[in-house]
Amino acid sequence: MASVSMQRVEAAGVPVGYFTQGTGPEVLLIHGAGGHPESSFANLLDHLAQDRRLIVPGYSGSSFTPLPEDGELSFELLADQMIEVLRATAHGPVDVIGFSTGAGIASVIAAKEPELIRRMIFCGGFMHYKDPRQRMFIRTWLKLAKLDANGFADYSTIHALSDRYLDSISADERFQIRVGLMPSDGLVALCKLVNDMDLSGYMPKITCPTLVVAPTGDQLIPNRYARQLRDVIPGSEYVELDSGHLVAVEKPKELLKIIDEFLDQRS
Repeated sequence: MASVSMQRVEAAGVPVGYFTQGTGPEVLLIHGAGGHPESSFANLLDHLAQDRRLIVPGYSGSSFTPLPEDGELSFELLADQMIEVLRATAHGPVDVIGFSTGAGIASVIAAKEPELIRRMIFCGGFMHYKDPRQRMFIRTWLKLAKLDANGFADYSTIHALSDRYLDSISADERFQIRVGLMPSDGLVALCKLVNDMDLSGYMPKITCPTLVVAPTGDQLIPNRYARQLRDVIPGSEYVELDSGHLVAVEKPKELLKIIDEFLDQRS
């Protein structure tokens, strides 16, 4: 990853951190709830920045941006933070790539401010967390955050990565991933946000060209939830990729090929 300098813009009293990299058509990258801007896209940035200008913010709960004073989060709040970043640095409509929770944030932006977005890619996205499996998962996640930080990190890691990939990497690589998934205040706040999420009112309002990428080995967000997005977003395209939830970690080359094909065919 090339050397970058942090910039900040204020959104509702919160200093939102972001950086830019590269030149060309602009692309906004929105990370997932357990990720951070400096690590989530490490395998993607140099390639994407060869012929694009990347805008990479961190919303509240990430390493770039603090929680609001009351600690309360909403998708509308996080979307407004991303909108303020775009207003501060973008030169026109941008392409958006949203990962996991970041896909949900992108859907709110697209519904509220459609003129800001040219087209979107969702990877590992989902619309709500209302189904029984989801409810059981998030309850266990939040209990572990209170009772056993290492258990929380282990539980997160085994669901975020496919079994094949997790078994194939070194102990040091597993450790580095686990460290990033320890239950910080920001991550717990984002887990609580996901616990209450229902974005089904926003998804049908998306009017820009949208590609839904579904990791077939995703144990965190099974790909049937990606198919729900495909079915409710008007005119959306859909592609599957053999990976766990953290596609940018497991299959960066394959993901970049999908991104390039979708964005280049519509340039």
